[in-house]
Amino acid sequence: MWTFCLYLVVCMGFFFEFELPRLNHENFVRFGADSPTYWDAVEYRDQHADSGNNLVSFTGNLLGPVAIGMVLKSGFAVALFNILLFFLSVEIACSIPGVDRYLLLFLLAINAETAPALVTLNKEILVLLSASLLAKYIYSVKRSWFLLGATLLLSLFARWEQIALILLFLFLRRKGSIFDRRPRLAILSVIAAITVIYPLIARLPGSGIAAFTQYTTHANTIVKLNHLQANFGFPLVVLPKILMDASGELLRPLTFLGEYALLGWGDIHSLFITPLSSIATIALLVIAYRKGKLNPHRPLAFLIIISLITTAVTPFVQPRYNYFVYILLCLELARKEDPDEQPGELTPAVKNALDTAELN
Repeated sequence: MWTFCLYLVVCMGFFFEFELPRLNHENFVRFGADSPTYWDAVEYRDQHADSGNNLVSFTGNLLGPVAIGMVLKSGFAVALFNILLFFLSVEIACSIPGVDRYLLLFLLAINAETAPALVTLNKEILVLLSASLLAKYIYSVKRSWFLLGATLLLSLFARWEQIALILLFLFLRRKGSIFDRRPRLAILSVIAAITVIYPLIARLPGSGIAAFTQYTTHANTIVKLNHLQANFGFPLVVLPKILMDASGELLRPLTFLGEYALLGWGDIHSLFITPLSSIATIALLVIAYRKGKLNPHRPLAFLIIISLITTAVTPFVQPRYNYFVYILLCLELARKEDPDEQPGELTPAVKNALDTAELN
């Protein structure tokens, strides 16, 4: 715990060294991913609305960070508020039976993305809180509509796509459905649905897909994968795109070195935080797999898998979108043992036996 207190001190040091001078227009160092964008939207919110840009839209969601910035008004107040939300998230997560508080704190801290989440205006702190609430809801013996409503509301303030993901998860995991008994079939069904739906949407005039593909103008591999995806080839590209989303700049070390030579310390987030976050995410994915905690019969593991799949649909590489997955991995690995099975719920062993019998 004292080590984590020291970690918070270091994070506040980053705030005073990088974020506060940028807020005071003394430098332009980018420590938080989209913090400059959110503060600009707070400062020019009237012009932002008059220009026809919605805070929640298909191409972006500024609602949560802008609302926090408008209420708190200062970067220091935002940092204190984020730390409060962080500990609230940890308390909620630790109310789940079997969650080790200190291991959870350690796993969250080793992801470099957590530092800017604590001290800048961002969505990740809202993602952390909503993920903790969702895990609490999933593992509750008596599920609460209040918890679910709070989770969906917070997801709206974070990313609207997260609401769609949660509703998809709840639909596939509803009791008594074939998808609940056979989660691998559910995963294949998600891939099949995306394979058909994405190309149809991409062909619609004004679908908004072009707004995403602008980020791939100077890319190579991702453009080819997007082309296959837009022509009903998502099953062929889903695994490479998951790997790219998880790895980010780690797959392009020469490009990374070139950007560092050009920008130096000007973009700390892109050049350092994102690659370090990718390393942490990949490490936890490997550990979770080796420990058997990515078995799709496990609720959070199933949510992790469909989250990776749906994130792979995005036409550009964005490792930061996997922070939701990272939090779920932390929760799974920090749980010493599975909570008691809910009445009438099949255990993973029984479910595997049923799947084998049906296949035979």
